Amino acid sequence: MGMFRNLGRTLQLLREEQGWSQADLARKAGIGKSQLSKYENSKEQPRLDSLEKILAALSVRYVDFFTTVAFLDEQLERLSSSAPPAISGPQASGLLSDEVNQAFERVSRGIFELHRSVLHQLVAARVRT
Repeated sequence: MGMFRNLGRTLQLLREEQGWSQADLARKAGIGKSQLSKYENSKEQPRLDSLEKILAALSVRYVDFFTTVAFLDEQLERLSSSAPPAISGPQASGLLSDEVNQAFERVSRGIFELHRSVLHQLVAARVRT
């Protein structure tokens, strides 16, 4: 499974939750509408500066965004009857070794699980008060 494969889908869901068109969000974020469309359709991954602008326009924190992406990835993986074929060849190798990529994915998942646990505890504490 590719990490953050639903990043574009998550951007689209967050935008739609605000009731905004792509043009609305692109204007508020100061990026081109066609560029936002490429991100939402997973034709390109946003650069960090573009992602920062988009998340600021949406008033979404990084940790909340990436937790949502990881959650969506996980849920769609569970619903999927068969996993997509693995990518092989030079394009799959990326900049880091497979071991480093796997370690990063494990650490990231641990962070997301910790964040989810903290959020559950905060919600439970508010319910009790």
